[in-house]
Amino acid sequence: MGIVRSAGEVRSFLGSPRRLTFALILALVSAAATVVVPLLLARITDLIFSGVVGARLPAGTSPEEAERILRESGDGDLANIAAKLGAQPGVGIDWNQLWVAALYVGVALVVATATRIWGGLLVNTTVQRTILGIRARVEHKVHRLPVARLEGRRRGEVLNAMTVDVDNFASVIGPVFVHLPVLLLTILAVAVALVMLSPFFALIAFATIPVTAVLAVVVLRLAKPHMERQWQTTAAITAHVEDVYGARDMIATYDGCGRTANEFDRLNERLRQAARTGQTWSASLNPVLTFLNAIVFVIIAVLGALRMLDGAVTLGVLQAVVMYTQQLASPISELTSTLPKLQSGFISFGRVRAFLGETDEPGTAVDDQTILAPGRHRLPPRIAFEDVHFSYDDTPVLQCVSLELTAGRTTALVGATGSGKTTMTSLLQRFVDPTAGRITIDGQDIAELTRARVRSKLAVVTQDPWLFTGTAGENIDFGTHDGDVPDTSMIELLLEGLPSGRDTPVSGDSDLLSAGEKQLLTVARALASDPDILILDEATSAADPRTELVIGRGLDALRHRTTTLIVTHRYSTLATADSIAVLADGRIVEQGTAAELLAAGGEFARLYGGE
Repeated sequence: MGIVRSAGEVRSFLGSPRRLTFALILALVSAAATVVVPLLLARITDLIFSGVVGARLPAGTSPEEAERILRESGDGDLANIAAKLGAQPGVGIDWNQLWVAALYVGVALVVATATRIWGGLLVNTTVQRTILGIRARVEHKVHRLPVARLEGRRRGEVLNAMTVDVDNFASVIGPVFVHLPVLLLTILAVAVALVMLSPFFALIAFATIPVTAVLAVVVLRLAKPHMERQWQTTAAITAHVEDVYGARDMIATYDGCGRTANEFDRLNERLRQAARTGQTWSASLNPVLTFLNAIVFVIIAVLGALRMLDGAVTLGVLQAVVMYTQQLASPISELTSTLPKLQSGFISFGRVRAFLGETDEPGTAVDDQTILAPGRHRLPPRIAFEDVHFSYDDTPVLQCVSLELTAGRTTALVGATGSGKTTMTSLLQRFVDPTAGRITIDGQDIAELTRARVRSKLAVVTQDPWLFTGTAGENIDFGTHDGDVPDTSMIELLLEGLPSGRDTPVSGDSDLLSAGEKQLLTVARALASDPDILILDEATSAADPRTELVIGRGLDALRHRTTTLIVTHRYSTLATADSIAVLADGRIVEQGTAAELLAAGGEFARLYGGE
């Protein structure tokens, strides 16, 4: 029942692609032609055998007289066979009927082969197109998840959902839409044909079905927890490798290679045990079924020969019974070998569906179309935090924060670690929304704007610069809007600090560039985006004095036409701000210039009085 329920869930998840429906029709035609073949072959066998037996009977006698002669001569078995076949004494093989029957067999085989090949190609094509769409949905989902939701997950787990789980899920699409229905209908058709040919032999062939069903249910139940552990551990290994690769320099520094290797060995051993146990249970079905089918085949062969000699069945019927018994065993065996694979695929399907079912960002998401307002940057925006409250899991972070960022001016946030500085920048970027209160840009609540609209106004330079693999120029172009770069001279000045300028190879997770060079590049990208609002979160923390000077010149080129929010601990950076807001315990406790705050002798003076 679990497999059937999961199959139904896959159908509802994907809908019913028309190509797969057509492939199912082709597969049913192929199965029907295959089921008909034994009947046609039985007809050919009976025609040949009837001709051979008839040629041995005395010519010119009637069938009844020939049968009496055979019995009187002690050849009762041949008499029974001749009577069952309806052999005509002295008449050999009817070649006309034989050729017609052979033609039908040839047509049936051609139809079965052609539809099977065509249907297989159609299934493969449709499955790949479907998986292409699912990968696109997973990628699309990543951009619609709240940023905080992704920050709480290991990157390797998301990577595993987008690759390994999707690929494994692909293995269930064809069976659910095509193979399972065809197998079940083939079993039904063969069973009906067997009953029509010989109820006696049909009962013998059906004897293995309940045994097979019980074994399949037991094996699937025993294998399922091990398969679930296998795919959970696969995701954990992917995440572990991703973590180790991203932090390989720190692992080497702290001589942690042994510990990470031990963790990998533990996960690897857990995966081996889960895969071995699950596959052992799954693989145990086929040998048992093969043994049962062999016993059934021997019983049918022996009893069939005896009944043929008794005149109960013809040789053709016996041949058809044997072929149908094999045809019945084949789909049952294929079904039982497919079920564990389906179970494994359904586990991955559940993981993919759970990922796609996670809650999107409320309101319009980040990837919706951005419509830029005309006349950008003529007037930098005024930003206001109005009585803003925010909590993480019922833990207050910001309480009654009111702060105005004057248009075209630079405002700095300072405070002890955990005071809420980065939370305020996250609120402005709409990575999270206030628990209470509001944030406005030129008087408009950003909650009323799409996230794409809000973020199109922003450029952000953080302490941990984000870069993707490519060249420096490609990373800079990532921040441009329609190729419009306002200050190429300043960007070129920033790029002078890179080994090969715009052509410098870049990789976010490697040491191709120093931390200071990476920050140079992120500042150049911010400059290329020509933003309305600039957020600097410890933007010069990794820079040496010379690089900091170059970065400062680049940021000065932006500040005169943006509203800038700075989060920093460096007094030299704070001294350049037009206003400084001091955060403590989630509240703004002081605000003013650096000189005014030092003179006031409050929290700012406590933090920077020694500068």
